[in-house]
Amino acid sequence: MKKLFLFIHLITLNISFSQISTSIIPISETYSSNREFELKSISYDDEFPNLKGESFVYYTEETDSLGAKKIFYKLNRSFDIYDGYPFFVAISNDGRKILYIKNEVYYKGEEHKNVTYYLDGKLVKTYTTEEFIDCNKDQEKCEMFYDNQYTTYKKQGPTTREYKDNITEKDKFLNKNYIFNKNDTIYIIDNRKKVHLFDLNKNEFIKRKIDFDSIYSKIKNIEAVKSKISYYNYPYKYIIDIENSNDNKKLSQAISDISNLKFIPVFDSTFHKYKLHRIELTGYLDRKGKFEIDVIKSDKIFDENKIKEFLKTTTFKTDFIPKEVDKIYLTSFFGGYRNYDIKIAEQETIKEKEDRIEEYKRRLTLEKIDDIYIPKNLYECFTELDKTLNFESKKQLKESKDTWQFNSHMGGLGMWIRNNWGINGGSRLSKYFHNREVGTKRGFGNDEISGIIIEEYIKWLKGDKESWKKWEKENPEKK
Repeated sequence: MKKLFLFIHLITLNISFSQISTSIIPISETYSSNREFELKSISYDDEFPNLKGESFVYYTEETDSLGAKKIFYKLNRSFDIYDGYPFFVAISNDGRKILYIKNEVYYKGEEHKNVTYYLDGKLVKTYTTEEFIDCNKDQEKCEMFYDNQYTTYKKQGPTTREYKDNITEKDKFLNKNYIFNKNDTIYIIDNRKKVHLFDLNKNEFIKRKIDFDSIYSKIKNIEAVKSKISYYNYPYKYIIDIENSNDNKKLSQAISDISNLKFIPVFDSTFHKYKLHRIELTGYLDRKGKFEIDVIKSDKIFDENKIKEFLKTTTFKTDFIPKEVDKIYLTSFFGGYRNYDIKIAEQETIKEKEDRIEEYKRRLTLEKIDDIYIPKNLYECFTELDKTLNFESKKQLKESKDTWQFNSHMGGLGMWIRNNWGINGGSRLSKYFHNREVGTKRGFGNDEISGIIIEEYIKWLKGDKESWKKWEKENPEKK
């Protein structure tokens, strides 16, 4: 099973497999230490960090025939960095190597790992945080960067930051320079205040786990060159609303015409009344009005090839694309389609309800759902959490004064349990609790189940290995 990493911010336990969303989109410029090369990275969507953008490596002193900076090469991804967030990118003095580092992982895949290393625009090496800083997550807290921002400032705003009166020069240095590039040597200071020196040219470590205090006097006067970041406003144009430049028809209506189905937007009064056939569609719209499909998935009733051909041959309006970029990433296909004939739509709705009932019954018997093992009782919940949670997460749970903070609707362990163990949607674990008349009440029944699992697991962590037996005795199956 894939390890799950949990971090506590204020009173919420957050799972790191969730992206950050913003309406202010970054465009960054990062220079090599010798200032001979510039890496310009442009993000095209409102979530970061991910790959949905483009990056260009320029010669700073060479120009093309039009007088613009000459491009060395291009990468079909962005290296998202954002003021106040722990993301870092560096480019070598010869312009050929790029190192991108982020503290948390948000998506699956090699290019989404904590550390990615590129040579001439090609990915050649990746690392996890644990590999990069040589840290054992089952025995200690492993975070890529040292973070003291919550203990350093007495005032912190969008444009102003004021240090507390008792903050030392070391604290200020750590606050500003937990990672930097100096002549192709990358200095990383992790959460343990250990310093790691990485050779950007050779893709290897010079030295690891140096005590910060022992090296501080040698590095305290280094002036780290930060990436320059500008921002533009994401337009929030839903993909269903882009318009054909020839007839002004929206994409949602064009697909209706192609499929002979009626489009039902989410705000329509009948949206939840009938079975709706769905499309997932995302992609890039450039300034010339051409759409490039990234993802298209649809129910069988649609002719995907006809939709693809329409998107390929149609020119769309682009007046909403911000002037700072030449394309934008579009998502959010809100709405669905139904048959124009109400009687057929009703029959399809009845059939869908019957199918859902059968699927729910099937889920109650499955050992795995979406390739995730489903515990069959409270004891197995504990043993699976033991395998899944890291050292720091267990420590936070064990030291907690109360448990409600971990059972949030906005994220956290409770949400992970509900979504991954089939508490939402049905599973043999939900059946185990329902048979004991737990979680059967309307409204927050599923929260009750995840809350019990967390409460009893904390007892387990504190040494009560019989807690599950006591709970089962107090909550027997009902005949």
